[in-house]
Amino acid sequence: MKGAIATVDFFASNPDKAPDRLSLVIDCPQRSSSGEDWQCRVALADLYPAETVVGRDSVEALCLAVARARVWIADLRANDRALTRDRAGESPFELS
Repeated sequence: MKGAIATVDFFASNPDKAPDRLSLVIDCPQRSSSGEDWQCRVALADLYPAETVVGRDSVEALCLAVARARVWIADLRANDRALTRDRAGESPFELS
C-alpha cells in the first residue's frame, strides 16, 4: 500500500495446511477532503480488504486502524489459526 507507515509480515497456520504469509499494513493518516476529520487505511493482505477508518484527528484515526487490525487478528485466532513471526512457528506473533 502506498503511504504505509507501519507494516508487519507474519504467518497464520492451522493443522490442515502449511502456514500462510500475511502482511498487515497501516497507512499514514490523512485529512479528509472535507477537512473536518482524518482517515487512515488498514489492510490485512489476502484475508481482509483495505478499510478506511475515520477519526477526529490523526492520532485517533491511527488508533482506530490499530484497533481494526486487532479485531482481524482476534478473528484469525478464534478460527483456530496459530499466528507466528516465522514460518517454522517458533516465535509467536502478538499485536500489543
